Amino acid sequence: MLVLLLYLSFSKVVHSSYHIRDNSLVPPYSGPHWVPYGSTIIEPQFVRLTSDVKSNQGGIFNIKPLFARDWEVVILFHVHSPKTLVGDGFAFWYTQHPPSSGPAFGSRDKFRGLAVFFDTYANQNGEHSHEHPYVSAMINDGSKHYDHDKDGTLTELSGCSSNFRNNDYSMATIRYANNQLKVSLKYQGATDPVDCFTVDGVRLPTGYFIGISAATGDLSDNHDVYSIHTYELDVGRKDDPFADFSKIEPSADQEAAPRGVSISISEYHFCCQRFFILLL
Repeated sequence: MLVLLLYLSFSKVVHSSYHIRDNSLVPPYSGPHWVPYGSTIIEPQFVRLTSDVKSNQGGIFNIKPLFARDWEVVILFHVHSPKTLVGDGFAFWYTQHPPSSGPAFGSRDKFRGLAVFFDTYANQNGEHSHEHPYVSAMINDGSKHYDHDKDGTLTELSGCSSNFRNNDYSMATIRYANNQLKVSLKYQGATDPVDCFTVDGVRLPTGYFIGISAATGDLSDNHDVYSIHTYELDVGRKDDPFADFSKIEPSADQEAAPRGVSISISEYHFCCQRFFILLL
């Protein structure tokens, strides 16, 4: 009940929509359509993807494909720790195959579909680094992989810095409608959401799977999810009623901005070690 009241107080329905129960995750999380894996713990009021311990990977995914042409997913979450140096973050997935354990925030780094990353630790060291926490999106046709050491900067569609950590409740809204992807965030105590980014010219097929995953490494954090609400949107599309939208190739008109050569922290340490060895 507490989670429901929090969700209702945070959200505003400003469009014609239909709540899809089979693709939504709500307490007591006992329905047959969601499957946890890895370090995930199901509690009465939240799903803990990782605890605040090192080297955890966990996730939960929906076994029912999302067939809506236009949709919105609203995630109520809590990322927290008493420590100041934390990692790594979590990710939302809309992909051809359900998430499973892997190096990209607890899931595969090579996939087909959409990923939205909520990154809490800066691995990259260079001119293209940005403030963390950082929220970014990636559209993938299966040919690319998410480079964790470079914080995904080479494949990023768009992104924004976001202070979502250590709020009791934060909300992320991921909206895909009329070939436009929009991500916004709302924080505890805020009246209005904050737009993170909007990208036109995004194409995603129907019938992919949604899920959420998280990971810790040498640094750690609690990654908790209170609810995931999924909606089918009525945006007045005039599509061919006989078209097979499941065959759409995941793509975007806007590609990642050109980047100069950057070096990750791990690469930096390796180079320095070799340099000092040569001096000896």
